Amino acid sequence: MSTRTIAGSLALLAAPIIVIAGTLVQPTLSDDAAGQVAALTDHRGAMITGMALSAIAVVLLIAGVIWLALVLAPRAPRLATAGGILGVSGLLAVLSENSVAAAFPAIVGGLDRTQAAFVLDRIHSGAAITALGPLSIIGDIGLALLGLAAVRAGAPRWAGAAIAIGAFAEGAGFATGTKALVIVAFAVLFLGLLQAVRTLTASPAPRLAAPGAKAAAVS
Repeated sequence: MSTRTIAGSLALLAAPIIVIAGTLVQPTLSDDAAGQVAALTDHRGAMITGMALSAIAVVLLIAGVIWLALVLAPRAPRLATAGGILGVSGLLAVLSENSVAAAFPAIVGGLDRTQAAFVLDRIHSGAAITALGPLSIIGDIGLALLGLAAVRAGAPRWAGAAIAIGAFAEGAGFATGTKALVIVAFAVLFLGLLQAVRTLTASPAPRLAAPGAKAAAVS
């Protein structure tokens, strides 16, 4: 097994686990400004830890999705390409949201609760953040397409279904701020990805024959 395969698969599988850990630590996933201010005031350390873990998980998932798309490309090129592009694009949108949220602890620490809630509410309602929300959905679509590509590559159908269900369920969980749904969704996603990785690493991708070999076959 190559170093790239080990690194890519570890990144892909570590991401859901880290998200689950960050979700368990973080007091709230709500986008409500007042709730975020309260959590950052009363549970500052837990909120910062959860946010940091989430950001790390997104970076790892981006790396893992790129690896998965490259591995699947020889077996299901169209699905792998579309899934990789959509998946990475959506995750970059999530990473942008996380980058903005990284400033929230400093904002809450420097203002009183009323002022901080006002500032956070303005940030959430800003055009840039509002536009990033729908863009993150394409990341879920991309993961679902990669799950389908994994099935085309030989993974069990339940693995592809688990990847798709987990991807859409975690999106719904974050959108509604439901911690239990996010945790269950990423657990399901992890199981699907684990089986896909097992299938892909157990059966190497087909290689194109060399030009000399093709000529010999024709002759």
